Amino acid sequence: MGRKPSRAGQHVHIYFALLILVSGCAFFKKATPEEPRVALEPPVVVPEPAPEQEPAVLMEPKEARERREAQEYLQLAQNLLAKGDYEGSVRESQKALTLAKNQAPGDEALFNMGLVYAHPKNPKKDNKRAIGFFSRVVKSYPESPWTEQAKIWVGVLDGMEKLKQVDIEIEEKKRDRSR
Repeated sequence: MGRKPSRAGQHVHIYFALLILVSGCAFFKKATPEEPRVALEPPVVVPEPAPEQEPAVLMEPKEARERREAQEYLQLAQNLLAKGDYEGSVRESQKALTLAKNQAPGDEALFNMGLVYAHPKNPKKDNKRAIGFFSRVVKSYPESPWTEQAKIWVGVLDGMEKLKQVDIEIEEKKRDRSR
């Protein structure tokens, strides 16, 4: 019961540990200072299309190509918005919207344009235009995942516009009383 394991049993454990270590290292080439460590796999050879063949991009259906291009324009628009290029973001979103033709990612392009006009750092900030874009998302794309967020933005921006109007009315009443 309480006897010690034999030396042969200990050697078996050490043997298995070394086997696992060596087999794991066998997948990598020894690195030299001038070349990085890489896995030992055969190189992947990608055949180039014959000159008379069209590239795969040109062979995809027009609708799929337009949707892919719209998505690329939209990604560029979002990057421009993050960098503070509001006009560029609207321009690229408009390109995406044109290519999308009342399908996704047109909903996201409209939502992005609403964000641009609602952005507090945009010198051409226009809450009414932002509300218009968010409302178009709600009306044109009722099943879109952006619809609920657009509804929230419409509510918030509409509330802000009403508060602005109340402030203007209060200022006018103060001026009338002081006369």
